[in-house]
Amino acid sequence: MPSDPAVRELAARYLLRAEEAPEADAIVYARAPFEGHRLTWADIAERSDRLLRGYRTLGMGEGARCALTLADHLDMIPALLALWRLDATAVLIDPAWGDRLRANVVEHSGANFALDMAGAAEPVRLNGAAGFAAPLPKGTAMLGYTSGSTGDPKGIPFTHSKLALTMHYSAAACTYRYGARPRRIGCNARLSGSGVLNLNYTWAPFSDAATVVLPELTLATARNYWRAVEEFGVEQAYLFPAQVEMVNQVALPRSPGGTAPLCLTGSAPVSARLQGRFAERFGLPLVNCFGISEAMCTIFFGHLDPNGDATTDIGVPWLLQARLVGENGEVVAGAGEGELQLSGPTLLDYYYNNEQATAQAYDGRWFRTGDIVRRDGAGVYRIAGRRKHVVMKGGFSIYLNEVEEAALAVPGVLEAAAVPLLTHDLEDLGLLVRLGTDSATTTTEVHAALRASLGVQRAPGRVVRVTEPLPRTGPEKLDRRGCEQRWESETTVGAR
Repeated sequence: MPSDPAVRELAARYLLRAEEAPEADAIVYARAPFEGHRLTWADIAERSDRLLRGYRTLGMGEGARCALTLADHLDMIPALLALWRLDATAVLIDPAWGDRLRANVVEHSGANFALDMAGAAEPVRLNGAAGFAAPLPKGTAMLGYTSGSTGDPKGIPFTHSKLALTMHYSAAACTYRYGARPRRIGCNARLSGSGVLNLNYTWAPFSDAATVVLPELTLATARNYWRAVEEFGVEQAYLFPAQVEMVNQVALPRSPGGTAPLCLTGSAPVSARLQGRFAERFGLPLVNCFGISEAMCTIFFGHLDPNGDATTDIGVPWLLQARLVGENGEVVAGAGEGELQLSGPTLLDYYYNNEQATAQAYDGRWFRTGDIVRRDGAGVYRIAGRRKHVVMKGGFSIYLNEVEEAALAVPGVLEAAAVPLLTHDLEDLGLLVRLGTDSATTTTEVHAALRASLGVQRAPGRVVRVTEPLPRTGPEKLDRRGCEQRWESETTVGAR
Protein backbone atom coordinates (compact mmCIF):
# COMPACT_ATOMS: atom_id res chain seq x y z
CA MET A 1 0.00 0.00 0.00
CA PRO A 2 1.65 3.25 -1.05
CA SER A 3 2.13 5.79 1.70
CA ASP A 4 0.76 9.30 1.37
CA PRO A 5 3.43 11.91 2.15
CA ALA A 6 0.71 14.34 3.22
CA VAL A 7 -0.51 12.26 6.18
CA ARG A 8 0.54 13.11 9.70
CA GLU A 9 3.36 11.34 11.51
CA LEU A 10 1.23 8.90 13.53
CA ALA A 11 -0.76 7.79 10.51
CA ALA A 12 2.43 7.54 8.48
CA ARG A 13 3.95 5.17 11.03
CA TYR A 14 0.99 2.78 10.82
CA LEU A 15 0.99 2.87 7.02
CA LEU A 16 4.74 2.31 6.98
CA ARG A 17 4.31 -0.81 9.12
CA ALA A 18 1.66 -2.00 6.63
CA GLU A 19 4.26 -1.62 3.86
CA GLU A 20 7.19 -3.16 5.76
CA ALA A 21 5.45 -6.06 7.48
CA PRO A 22 1.90 -6.40 6.08
CA GLU A 23 1.26 -9.89 7.45
CA ALA A 24 2.88 -9.35 10.86
CA ASP A 25 0.63 -9.20 13.91
CA ALA A 26 -0.34 -5.66 14.90
CA ILE A 27 -3.00 -6.34 17.56
CA VAL A 28 -3.74 -9.70 19.17
CA TYR A 29 -6.93 -9.99 21.25
CA ALA A 30 -6.95 -12.23 24.30
CA ARG A 31 -9.84 -10.30 25.90
CA ALA A 32 -13.56 -10.82 25.41
CA PRO A 33 -15.53 -10.16 23.27
CA PHE A 34 -12.83 -10.33 20.58
CA GLU A 35 -10.72 -13.08 22.12
CA GLY A 36 -8.99 -15.08 19.40
CA HIS A 37 -8.99 -12.28 16.80
CA ARG A 38 -5.79 -10.92 15.29
CA LEU A 39 -5.20 -7.87 13.15
CA THR A 40 -2.16 -7.58 10.91
CA TRP A 41 -0.74 -4.21 9.94
CA ALA A 42 -2.31 -4.69 6.51
CA ASP A 43 -5.68 -5.40 8.18
CA ILE A 44 -5.50 -2.11 10.09
CA ALA A 45 -4.67 -0.16 6.92
CA GLU A 46 -7.45 -1.86 4.93
CA ARG A 47 -10.06 -1.33 7.68
CA SER A 48 -8.91 2.28 7.88
CA ASP A 49 -9.46 2.66 4.12
CA ARG A 50 -13.05 1.43 4.46
CA LEU A 51 -13.83 3.64 7.45
CA LEU A 52 -12.18 6.67 5.86
CA ARG A 53 -14.47 6.45 2.84
CA GLY A 54 -17.52 6.30 5.06
CA TYR A 55 -16.38 9.17 7.27
CA ARG A 56 -15.68 11.33 4.23
CA THR A 57 -19.20 10.66 2.92
CA LEU A 58 -20.58 12.02 6.20
CA GLY A 59 -18.65 15.24 5.71
CA MET A 60 -15.65 14.60 7.90
CA GLY A 61 -12.47 16.21 6.71
CA GLU A 62 -9.68 18.54 7.65
CA GLY A 63 -10.42 20.27 10.95
CA ALA A 64 -13.24 17.95 11.98
CA ARG A 65 -13.40 17.08 15.68
CA CYS A 66 -14.84 13.72 16.58
CA ALA A 67 -15.83 12.85 20.16
CA LEU A 68 -14.50 9.30 20.25
CA THR A 69 -15.79 7.06 23.05
CA LEU A 70 -13.00 4.55 23.53
CA ALA A 71 -13.41 0.77 23.67
CA ASP A 72 -11.36 -2.36 23.04
CA HIS A 73 -12.93 -2.82 19.61
CA LEU A 74 -11.50 -4.32 16.43
CA ASP A 75 -12.04 -1.00 14.65
CA MET A 76 -10.68 1.22 17.44
CA ILE A 77 -7.21 1.78 15.96
CA PRO A 78 -8.44 1.71 12.33
CA ALA A 79 -10.95 4.43 13.28
CA LEU A 80 -8.21 6.59 14.79
CA LEU A 81 -6.06 6.02 11.73
CA ALA A 82 -8.94 7.03 9.44
CA LEU A 83 -9.47 10.25 11.41
CA TRP A 84 -5.77 11.07 11.28
CA ARG A 85 -5.60 10.47 7.53
CA LEU A 86 -8.51 12.91 7.13
CA ASP A 87 -6.55 15.44 9.20
CA ALA A 88 -9.31 15.32 11.83
CA THR A 89 -8.90 15.36 15.62
CA ALA A 90 -10.17 12.65 17.97
CA VAL A 91 -11.59 14.04 21.23
CA LEU A 92 -11.00 11.16 23.66
CA ILE A 93 -14.01 10.18 25.78
CA ASP A 94 -13.75 7.71 28.66
CA PRO A 95 -16.78 5.38 28.51
CA ALA A 96 -16.90 5.42 32.33
CA TRP A 97 -17.56 9.17 32.45
CA GLY A 98 -20.93 10.34 33.64
CA ASP A 99 -23.31 12.20 31.33
CA ARG A 100 -22.43 15.61 32.79
CA LEU A 101 -18.68 15.32 32.31
CA ARG A 102 -19.11 13.83 28.84
CA ALA A 103 -21.41 16.68 27.79
CA ASN A 104 -19.03 19.31 29.20
CA VAL A 105 -16.05 17.86 27.33
CA VAL A 106 -17.97 17.55 24.06
CA GLU A 107 -19.14 21.16 24.34
CA HIS A 108 -15.76 22.55 25.40
CA SER A 109 -13.88 20.68 22.66
CA GLY A 110 -16.10 21.97 19.87
CA ALA A 111 -16.70 18.42 18.63
CA ASN A 112 -18.93 18.31 15.55
CA PHE A 113 -19.03 14.51 15.22
CA ALA A 114 -19.37 11.66 17.70
CA LEU A 115 -18.30 8.04 17.42
CA ASP A 116 -19.00 5.49 20.16
CA MET A 117 -16.77 2.44 19.74
CA ALA A 118 -18.61 0.73 22.61
CA GLY A 119 -21.94 1.25 20.82
CA ALA A 120 -22.94 1.38 17.19
CA ALA A 121 -19.41 2.33 16.07
CA GLU A 122 -20.96 4.59 13.42
CA PRO A 123 -20.24 8.34 13.51
CA VAL A 124 -23.03 10.87 13.87
CA ARG A 125 -23.00 14.60 13.24
CA LEU A 126 -23.49 16.82 16.29
CA ASN A 127 -25.49 20.02 16.27
CA GLY A 128 -22.83 22.09 18.01
CA ALA A 129 -21.22 25.36 17.06
CA ALA A 130 -17.94 23.76 16.03
CA GLY A 131 -17.32 26.51 13.52
CA PHE A 132 -16.85 28.93 16.40
CA ALA A 133 -14.57 26.63 18.43
CA ALA A 134 -11.17 27.86 19.54
CA PRO A 135 -8.27 26.82 17.28
CA LEU A 136 -6.12 23.79 18.03
CA PRO A 137 -2.36 23.55 17.40
CA LYS A 138 -1.57 22.48 13.86
CA GLY A 139 -1.59 18.73 13.43
CA THR A 140 -3.54 17.87 16.61
CA ALA A 141 -4.20 14.14 16.42
CA MET A 142 -6.06 13.83 19.73
CA LEU A 143 -7.52 16.09 22.37
CA GLY A 144 -7.43 14.47 25.80
CA TYR A 145 -8.86 15.84 29.02
CA THR A 146 -7.45 15.50 32.52
CA SER A 147 -9.62 14.40 35.42
CA GLY A 148 -11.62 17.19 37.02
CA SER A 149 -12.59 18.65 33.67
CA THR A 150 -16.09 19.56 34.82
CA GLY A 151 -15.05 22.70 36.71
CA ASP A 152 -11.78 23.63 35.00
CA PRO A 153 -11.47 21.93 31.60
CA LYS A 154 -7.87 21.12 30.79
CA GLY A 155 -7.77 19.83 27.26
CA ILE A 156 -4.35 18.56 26.16
CA PRO A 157 -3.66 18.69 22.41
CA PHE A 158 -1.61 15.64 21.40
CA THR A 159 -0.04 16.70 18.12
CA HIS A 160 1.29 14.18 15.62
CA SER A 161 4.83 15.54 15.75
CA LYS A 162 5.12 15.74 19.55
CA LEU A 163 3.58 12.34 20.13
CA ALA A 164 5.65 10.66 17.42
CA LEU A 165 8.87 12.10 18.87
CA THR A 166 7.86 10.93 22.35
CA MET A 167 7.13 7.42 21.10
CA HIS A 168 10.51 7.21 19.32
CA TYR A 169 12.30 8.07 22.56
CA SER A 170 10.07 5.76 24.61
CA ALA A 171 10.86 2.87 22.29
CA ALA A 172 14.58 3.65 22.55
CA ALA A 173 14.45 3.88 26.35
CA CYS A 174 12.72 0.52 26.71
CA THR A 175 15.09 -1.12 24.23
CA TYR A 176 17.91 0.16 26.43
CA ARG A 177 16.21 -1.15 29.59
CA TYR A 178 15.29 -4.53 28.11
CA GLY A 179 18.46 -5.11 26.13
CA ALA A 180 16.47 -5.72 22.95
CA ARG A 181 13.42 -4.32 21.22
CA PRO A 182 10.31 -5.85 22.84
CA ARG A 183 8.29 -7.60 20.16
CA ARG A 184 4.95 -7.71 22.01
CA ILE A 185 3.45 -5.15 24.40
CA GLY A 186 0.78 -6.43 26.78
CA CYS A 187 -2.21 -4.21 27.57
CA ASN A 188 -3.73 -5.09 30.96
CA ALA A 189 -6.15 -2.17 31.44
CA ARG A 190 -9.40 -1.05 29.85
CA LEU A 191 -9.04 1.61 27.20
CA SER A 192 -9.99 4.74 29.14
CA GLY A 193 -7.95 7.65 27.76
CA SER A 194 -4.65 8.87 26.39
CA GLY A 195 -2.60 7.10 29.08
CA VAL A 196 -3.64 3.53 28.26
CA LEU A 197 -3.85 4.35 24.55
CA ASN A 198 -0.32 5.74 24.31
CA LEU A 199 1.36 3.29 26.69
CA ASN A 200 0.09 0.30 24.75
CA TYR A 201 -1.28 1.05 21.29
CA THR A 202 0.50 4.19 20.05
CA TRP A 203 3.82 2.95 21.46
CA ALA A 204 3.72 -0.37 19.59
CA PRO A 205 4.30 0.72 15.96
CA PHE A 206 7.28 2.82 17.03
CA SER A 207 8.78 -0.28 18.63
CA ASP A 208 7.85 -2.43 15.63
CA ALA A 209 5.87 -4.43 18.19
CA ALA A 210 2.40 -5.94 18.37
CA THR A 211 -0.11 -5.00 21.07
CA VAL A 212 -1.57 -7.95 22.95
CA VAL A 213 -4.92 -7.06 24.54
CA LEU A 214 -4.81 -9.25 27.65
CA PRO A 215 -7.78 -9.82 29.98
CA GLU A 216 -8.33 -6.72 32.09
CA LEU A 217 -6.48 -7.19 35.35
CA THR A 218 -8.87 -7.80 38.24
CA LEU A 219 -8.70 -10.03 41.30
CA ALA A 220 -10.57 -12.61 39.23
CA THR A 221 -8.09 -12.60 36.31
CA ALA A 222 -4.82 -11.84 38.11
CA ARG A 223 -4.33 -15.47 39.16
CA ASN A 224 -3.45 -16.50 35.60
CA TYR A 225 -1.66 -13.31 34.61
CA TRP A 226 1.75 -14.88 33.97
CA ARG A 227 0.19 -17.77 32.08
CA ALA A 228 -1.32 -15.25 29.64
CA VAL A 229 1.98 -13.33 29.40
CA GLU A 230 3.83 -16.52 28.54
CA GLU A 231 1.17 -17.83 26.16
CA PHE A 232 1.25 -14.68 24.05
CA GLY A 233 4.97 -13.94 24.35
CA VAL A 234 4.53 -10.53 25.99
CA GLU A 235 7.91 -8.82 26.40
CA GLN A 236 6.81 -5.43 27.78
CA ALA A 237 3.97 -4.60 30.16
CA TYR A 238 2.88 -1.49 32.02
CA LEU A 239 1.18 -2.29 35.32
CA PHE A 240 -0.46 0.43 37.38
CA PRO A 241 0.37 0.08 41.12
CA ALA A 242 -3.14 -1.14 41.95
CA GLN A 243 -2.68 -3.88 39.32
CA VAL A 244 0.71 -4.80 40.76
CA GLU A 245 -0.93 -5.22 44.15
CA MET A 246 -3.46 -7.66 42.68
CA VAL A 247 -0.73 -9.64 40.90
CA ASN A 248 1.35 -9.72 44.08
CA GLN A 249 -1.62 -11.02 46.06
CA VAL A 250 -3.08 -13.76 43.86
CA ALA A 251 -1.02 -14.50 40.73
CA LEU A 252 0.44 -17.95 40.28
CA PRO A 253 4.26 -18.01 40.02
CA ARG A 254 5.96 -17.56 36.67
CA SER A 255 7.04 -20.72 34.92
CA PRO A 256 10.78 -21.45 35.25
CA GLY A 257 12.44 -20.26 32.06
CA GLY A 258 9.23 -18.55 30.87
CA THR A 259 8.95 -15.13 29.26
CA ALA A 260 10.68 -12.46 31.37
CA PRO A 261 9.05 -9.21 30.23
CA LEU A 262 10.17 -5.68 30.96
CA CYS A 263 7.71 -4.65 33.67
CA LEU A 264 7.04 -0.93 34.00
CA THR A 265 4.89 0.85 36.55
CA GLY A 266 3.94 4.41 37.44
CA SER A 267 0.97 6.80 37.25
CA ALA A 268 0.71 6.66 41.07
CA PRO A 269 3.18 6.38 43.98
CA VAL A 270 5.04 3.07 44.13
CA SER A 271 6.21 1.76 47.49
CA ALA A 272 9.41 -0.17 48.14
CA ARG A 273 7.25 -2.92 49.64
CA LEU A 274 5.30 -3.25 46.38
CA GLN A 275 8.48 -3.45 44.31
CA GLY A 276 10.20 -5.80 46.73
CA ARG A 277 7.29 -8.20 46.89
CA PHE A 278 7.02 -8.25 43.08
CA ALA A 279 10.74 -9.00 42.66
CA GLU A 280 10.65 -11.63 45.40
CA ARG A 281 7.64 -13.47 44.01
CA PHE A 282 8.36 -13.25 40.30
CA GLY A 283 12.09 -12.65 39.95
CA LEU A 284 11.65 -9.49 37.85
CA PRO A 285 12.48 -5.85 38.54
CA LEU A 286 9.47 -3.52 38.58
CA VAL A 287 10.76 -0.32 36.98
CA ASN A 288 9.20 2.87 38.37
CA CYS A 289 8.51 5.32 35.53
CA PHE A 290 7.08 8.82 35.55
CA GLY A 291 5.21 10.77 32.93
CA ILE A 292 2.51 13.38 32.46
CA SER A 293 -0.05 13.82 29.73
CA GLU A 294 1.19 17.38 29.17
CA ALA A 295 4.48 15.89 27.93
CA MET A 296 2.62 13.33 25.78
CA CYS A 297 3.64 10.24 27.79
CA THR A 298 6.54 8.86 29.85
CA ILE A 299 9.54 11.08 30.68
CA PHE A 300 11.53 9.12 33.27
CA PHE A 301 12.14 5.39 32.75
CA GLY A 302 13.09 4.33 36.26
CA HIS A 303 16.29 3.50 38.06
CA LEU A 304 18.18 0.28 38.79
CA ASP A 305 20.73 -0.10 41.56
CA PRO A 306 24.20 -1.62 40.92
CA ASN A 307 22.71 -5.09 41.45
CA GLY A 308 20.14 -4.55 38.74
CA ASP A 309 17.27 -4.26 41.23
CA ALA A 310 14.61 -1.62 40.59
CA THR A 311 14.33 1.23 43.08
CA THR A 312 11.47 3.64 43.80
CA ASP A 313 13.52 6.40 42.13
CA ILE A 314 12.27 7.49 38.71
CA GLY A 315 15.79 7.95 37.30
CA VAL A 316 16.83 10.71 34.93
CA PRO A 317 14.76 12.40 32.20
CA TRP A 318 14.84 11.26 28.59
CA LEU A 319 14.46 13.91 25.88
CA LEU A 320 13.22 16.71 28.18
CA GLN A 321 15.17 18.99 30.50
CA ALA A 322 14.27 18.98 34.20
CA ARG A 323 14.89 21.38 37.06
CA LEU A 324 13.77 21.76 40.67
CA VAL A 325 12.42 25.01 42.07
CA GLY A 326 12.27 25.51 45.84
CA GLU A 327 9.54 27.16 47.90
CA ASN A 328 11.38 30.47 47.67
CA GLY A 329 11.20 30.37 43.88
CA GLU A 330 14.92 29.78 43.39
CA VAL A 331 16.26 26.99 41.20
CA VAL A 332 17.76 24.17 43.27
CA ALA A 333 21.36 23.41 42.30
CA GLY A 334 22.67 19.89 42.83
CA ALA A 335 21.03 17.62 45.39
CA GLY A 336 17.83 18.94 46.93
CA GLU A 337 14.05 19.09 46.81
CA GLY A 338 11.59 21.26 44.94
CA GLU A 339 8.82 21.35 42.37
CA LEU A 340 9.72 19.47 39.20
CA GLN A 341 9.64 21.70 36.13
CA LEU A 342 10.17 20.52 32.57
CA SER A 343 11.19 22.05 29.28
CA GLY A 344 11.53 20.59 25.82
CA PRO A 345 9.97 19.84 22.44
CA THR A 346 7.17 17.47 23.49
CA LEU A 347 5.41 19.64 26.07
CA LEU A 348 1.96 20.86 25.13
CA ASP A 349 1.76 24.29 23.54
CA TYR A 350 -1.19 25.26 25.70
CA TYR A 351 -4.27 23.89 27.41
CA TYR A 352 -7.02 24.08 24.83
CA ASN A 353 -9.27 27.11 25.30
CA ASN A 354 -8.03 27.73 28.86
CA GLU A 355 -5.67 30.70 28.96
CA GLN A 356 -5.72 30.91 32.76
CA ALA A 357 -4.63 27.30 33.24
CA THR A 358 -1.90 27.75 30.62
CA ALA A 359 -0.55 30.91 32.29
CA GLN A 360 -0.50 29.19 35.69
CA ALA A 361 1.26 26.13 34.27
CA TYR A 362 4.24 27.90 32.68
CA ASP A 363 7.19 29.80 34.12
CA GLY A 364 8.67 31.08 30.89
CA ARG A 365 9.64 27.99 28.93
CA TRP A 366 9.36 25.76 32.02
CA PHE A 367 6.23 23.73 32.71
CA ARG A 368 5.25 23.45 36.37
CA THR A 369 4.29 19.82 37.04
CA GLY A 370 3.06 20.37 40.60
CA ASP A 371 5.11 17.33 41.70
CA ILE A 372 7.55 17.72 44.58
CA VAL A 373 10.71 15.80 43.70
CA ARG A 374 14.03 15.03 45.38
CA ARG A 375 17.29 14.77 43.44
CA ASP A 376 20.38 13.08 44.83
CA GLY A 377 24.01 13.91 44.22
CA ALA A 378 24.15 11.62 41.19
CA GLY A 379 21.27 13.48 39.52
CA VAL A 380 18.71 10.71 40.11
CA TYR A 381 15.15 11.90 40.76
CA ARG A 382 12.57 10.60 43.24
CA ILE A 383 8.93 11.66 43.63
CA ALA A 384 8.12 13.05 47.09
CA GLY A 385 4.50 14.08 46.53
CA ARG A 386 2.10 16.49 44.87
CA ARG A 387 2.24 20.16 45.79
CA LYS A 388 -1.53 20.29 46.17
CA HIS A 389 -1.64 16.95 48.00
CA VAL A 390 0.02 18.20 51.15
CA VAL A 391 -1.29 18.85 54.65
CA MET A 392 0.31 21.14 57.24
CA LYS A 393 0.01 19.36 60.58
CA GLY A 394 1.81 20.49 63.71
CA GLY A 395 4.31 22.47 61.65
CA PHE A 396 5.06 19.51 59.34
CA SER A 397 4.39 19.36 55.60
CA ILE A 398 2.94 15.89 55.13
CA TYR A 399 2.42 14.56 51.60
CA LEU A 400 -0.57 12.28 51.20
CA ASN A 401 1.39 9.71 49.22
CA GLU A 402 4.08 9.32 51.93
CA VAL A 403 1.34 8.28 54.36
CA GLU A 404 -0.13 5.93 51.75
CA GLU A 405 3.27 4.36 51.05
CA ALA A 406 3.78 3.76 54.76
CA ALA A 407 0.33 2.20 55.03
CA LEU A 408 0.96 -0.11 52.07
CA ALA A 409 4.05 -1.39 53.85
CA VAL A 410 1.84 -2.77 56.64
CA PRO A 411 1.10 -6.48 56.06
CA GLY A 412 -2.45 -7.10 54.91
CA VAL A 413 -3.11 -3.62 53.47
CA LEU A 414 -4.22 -3.82 49.83
CA GLU A 415 -5.10 -0.17 49.21
CA ALA A 416 -4.70 3.09 51.11
CA ALA A 417 -5.88 6.66 50.54
CA ALA A 418 -4.98 9.59 52.77
CA VAL A 419 -7.65 12.26 53.06
CA PRO A 420 -7.04 15.86 54.20
CA LEU A 421 -9.28 16.91 57.09
CA LEU A 422 -10.05 20.23 58.74
CA THR A 423 -10.89 19.83 62.44
CA HIS A 424 -11.51 22.89 64.63
CA ASP A 425 -9.61 25.01 62.09
CA LEU A 426 -6.62 22.63 62.30
CA GLU A 427 -5.43 20.42 59.44
CA ASP A 428 -5.21 16.69 59.98
CA LEU A 429 -5.26 13.46 57.98
CA GLY A 430 -7.62 10.55 57.76
CA LEU A 431 -6.72 7.26 56.11
CA LEU A 432 -8.91 4.81 54.24
CA VAL A 433 -7.54 1.28 54.03
CA ARG A 434 -8.77 -1.83 52.28
CA LEU A 435 -7.46 -5.01 53.85
CA GLY A 436 -7.10 -8.46 52.33
CA THR A 437 -10.08 -10.75 52.85
CA ASP A 438 -7.89 -13.25 54.70
CA SER A 439 -6.00 -10.59 56.67
CA ALA A 440 -6.22 -10.55 60.47
CA THR A 441 -4.81 -7.01 60.59
CA THR A 442 -7.05 -4.40 62.26
CA THR A 443 -7.27 -0.66 61.75
CA THR A 444 -5.91 -0.23 65.29
CA GLU A 445 -2.81 -2.16 64.29
CA VAL A 446 -2.45 -0.17 61.07
CA HIS A 447 -2.71 3.07 63.06
CA ALA A 448 -0.11 1.90 65.57
CA ALA A 449 2.26 0.85 62.78
CA LEU A 450 1.96 4.28 61.16
CA ARG A 451 2.58 6.10 64.44
CA ALA A 452 5.71 3.98 64.83
CA SER A 453 6.99 4.45 61.27
CA LEU A 454 5.96 8.06 60.63
CA GLY A 455 5.88 9.49 64.13
CA VAL A 456 2.86 10.74 66.03
CA GLN A 457 2.77 14.13 64.29
CA ARG A 458 2.92 12.73 60.76
CA ALA A 459 0.57 9.79 61.29
CA PRO A 460 -3.12 10.12 60.38
CA GLY A 461 -5.50 11.04 63.13
CA ARG A 462 -7.89 8.23 62.24
CA VAL A 463 -7.84 5.05 60.14
CA VAL A 464 -11.07 3.75 58.60
CA ARG A 465 -11.50 0.38 56.93
CA VAL A 466 -13.41 0.02 53.64
CA THR A 467 -14.45 -3.20 51.96
CA GLU A 468 -14.95 -1.98 48.38
CA PRO A 469 -12.02 -0.96 46.11
CA LEU A 470 -11.06 2.69 46.42
CA PRO A 471 -12.26 5.01 43.63
CA ARG A 472 -9.74 5.50 40.87
CA THR A 473 -9.50 7.36 37.58
CA GLY A 474 -8.95 5.70 34.19
CA PRO A 475 -5.14 5.38 34.60
CA GLU A 476 -5.66 3.80 38.04
CA LYS A 477 -4.68 6.92 39.99
CA LEU A 478 -6.58 7.49 43.19
CA ASP A 479 -9.62 9.67 42.60
CA ARG A 480 -8.91 12.17 45.39
CA ARG A 481 -12.35 13.76 45.28
CA GLY A 482 -13.98 10.35 45.26
CA CYS A 483 -11.86 9.26 48.24
CA GLU A 484 -12.96 12.34 50.19
CA GLN A 485 -16.57 11.50 49.41
CA ARG A 486 -15.95 7.90 50.48
CA TRP A 487 -14.47 9.18 53.75
CA GLU A 488 -17.55 11.28 54.44
CA SER A 489 -19.80 8.34 53.68
CA GLU A 490 -17.87 5.86 55.81
CA THR A 491 -17.42 8.13 58.80
CA THR A 492 -21.05 9.25 58.71
CA VAL A 493 -22.22 5.69 59.24
CA GLY A 494 -19.69 5.19 62.01
CA ALA A 495 -17.23 2.94 60.22
CA ARG A 496 -14.38 1.77 62.36
